[in-house]
Amino acid sequence: MDKCKRIRRHIVEQGYLSGRGHISSALSLVEVYYALYGMNYFDVSKIKNMEADRDRLVLSKGHGALGLYATLVEVGIISQGELDGFATSEGILSTHPVRGSIPGVEMSAGSLGQGIGYAGGIALSAKLSGEDYKTVVIVGDGELQEGSNWESLLFIAHNKLDNLTVIVDRNRLQITGDVDNIVSIEPLQSKFKAFGFDVIEVDGHNVQDVLSALNEGENGCPKIIIANTIKGKGVSFIENKGGWHGKGLSKEQYELALKELEEMI
Repeated sequence: MDKCKRIRRHIVEQGYLSGRGHISSALSLVEVYYALYGMNYFDVSKIKNMEADRDRLVLSKGHGALGLYATLVEVGIISQGELDGFATSEGILSTHPVRGSIPGVEMSAGSLGQGIGYAGGIALSAKLSGEDYKTVVIVGDGELQEGSNWESLLFIAHNKLDNLTVIVDRNRLQITGDVDNIVSIEPLQSKFKAFGFDVIEVDGHNVQDVLSALNEGENGCPKIIIANTIKGKGVSFIENKGGWHGKGLSKEQYELALKELEEMI
């Protein structure tokens, strides 16, 4: 999909220009972001205008922010000028999202394990006030090793917050290595189901599959989508590789990445 390719181009370009950006973490989420913002699941105009009943994305996996910013450019919520200067003293966007910096950023993130609870509060508020906006939270799979997530999932299930969707970026890598070699989170589907969630597992790089999971009918339970992804998707020397957390691209790496992205189907 051309739009997803363009989002990846933004990611590698800003990763090169800034020398930062958690590039591999951003690349793994591109199709998930596009399913949310580019396929009419979210009402983009309400987000752009920061209307009270706008749909909300809580990016608990804050190191995936560059991919979010790039998506917001492509769907017209923010401008290219706002993206330029990413992670520099001249720009307005940092490597982790800061609430209030731009439309589309609902929570300041960086300390992992906070987003599910935050999103649960947003969803409960919508229930209490009778509003029907959508709330989605994206978490990393390594992040699920933190106990605060599971306390929040108990709260969400207890309050039957079926207006909330949790998306797990299941790329199987965290900063220090393979997720399941460090602290295994399997069997993930069974754990989520035991907590009272409707669980759907999808190819996280198939926009239509992600969109179908998002739109799957409500059954009175909150929903979790396990999106199986490849960390660094689209750039061969980054895919499934450690060591890219916070690292930028050299000129040679940038040029190679652009060439590979042009060749992506």
